[in-house]
Amino acid sequence: MNKNIINKFFALTLISCLTLATSCKKSIDLDEIGKFTSETAIQTDADISALINSAYFAMAADDYYGGAYQVYSELLADHIDGTNLGGNNLGMYTRNTNIFNGDNSSFYGQMNKLVFQSNLALDNLDKATAANKPLFEGGAKFLRALAHFDIVRMYAQPYTSASAATQPGIPLRLNSVRQQIGRSSVGEVYAQIIKDLKDAETMLPATNGVYATKWAAKALLAKVYFQMNEFTNAYTYSNDVITNGGFQSDTSYRQRYANGRSKEVIFGLIYETNNTQGRFQRLRGNYNTTNAGLPNLRLNNSFYQRATSNSADKRAGWYVVKNTFPLLNKFDSASIILPVLHLTEMRLIRAEAAAESNQNLPVAIADLNFIMTRAYGPASSLLLPATATAAGIKEAARRERELEMVGEGNRLHELKRRGAKGETVSIRGAVYDCNGLIFPFPNNEVIFSSPLLIQNAIGGCN
Repeated sequence: MNKNIINKFFALTLISCLTLATSCKKSIDLDEIGKFTSETAIQTDADISALINSAYFAMAADDYYGGAYQVYSELLADHIDGTNLGGNNLGMYTRNTNIFNGDNSSFYGQMNKLVFQSNLALDNLDKATAANKPLFEGGAKFLRALAHFDIVRMYAQPYTSASAATQPGIPLRLNSVRQQIGRSSVGEVYAQIIKDLKDAETMLPATNGVYATKWAAKALLAKVYFQMNEFTNAYTYSNDVITNGGFQSDTSYRQRYANGRSKEVIFGLIYETNNTQGRFQRLRGNYNTTNAGLPNLRLNNSFYQRATSNSADKRAGWYVVKNTFPLLNKFDSASIILPVLHLTEMRLIRAEAAAESNQNLPVAIADLNFIMTRAYGPASSLLLPATATAAGIKEAARRERELEMVGEGNRLHELKRRGAKGETVSIRGAVYDCNGLIFPFPNNEVIFSSPLLIQNAIGGCN
């Protein structure tokens, strides 16, 4: 990445903050380097490209997909043993994250940094050449949609079709101007996410090196629609990715988080051995089973017993017991391409969406039988017969999702999705939409945007 361009970018951030007579430290924690004007900071394709690169870099940081997103989601869900936790992690686990929690503030700021950088690129598309403009616009909209999707799931209650128009969502930032705004509705946020991703799927190429592609946009659309319980669209997009994207399923359960690139990665982040910014260290460090001591995150016995109850399940290799504590070694590898969107999740989405719609059941059966054959072997009694019912398929899809995606930050949002669908869901004894299962907006954001921004109710679930 061009360091001069990065310096110019952060300088532009500083100038924007000074113009508004407020510090960027209010809620979006951006570095302040040098002094340039917007007219000189972004002038060429190389400048915009470097700006979008910096957004990818921000995404991989510890405070986002380098571990915070996965770890914080898992702390709120039902797989972690909380007896050894302390500090901010304990506050999250007990659903009492307060407005001064520094980890929450950094997490919110890092996700919004991605939004800001994407918006800054979009606001300067007039500087791009005609040949490169679609690539820049598609990439920036993909990144903005991903960040908004993660923010709305962590800071607002889950989408429900009946009340999406009135559910308080999040500040929906669609330009790089630093200004006070209130909360858009959950429905408005999801509509913008979908719009951005549909734009991205038409603008991005099918192959794009390590960057997002049209298939990444389609895969994220499948995930968004599935989170909304819109199963027809979730099936359509996941089926398109699986059928036409050219991705291959790994033959081993371990390959997705092993050294190098999994065949299943639709969009992933690269580990850099010379990186000094802590890339993936929060994810690896919180689970790492290779150190002399115990990691911060340990599994509870209830989940561990479920995960290892079938002696034929090769995924039992993801678990070790140390000093009587069950641990997850899934993220021990020192060099991976971290999968953000992957083919196994697309198969699980397609299978459950088919079951929910009671259509395309043979496709769903084939998806699940592939996953189960890989895990249990070809003679497993768990394999679905050709006559499997929609209810049986859905049950198998949910069981395999929990086992396949352990530790990946999925479990919380899966349980919330099911609760929003009208099912009775308990997350460690708490209802799926209790106050403590979403984070409060950091105090700096509330102060800056007051009185427009209404804070979430703080903590508590019982």
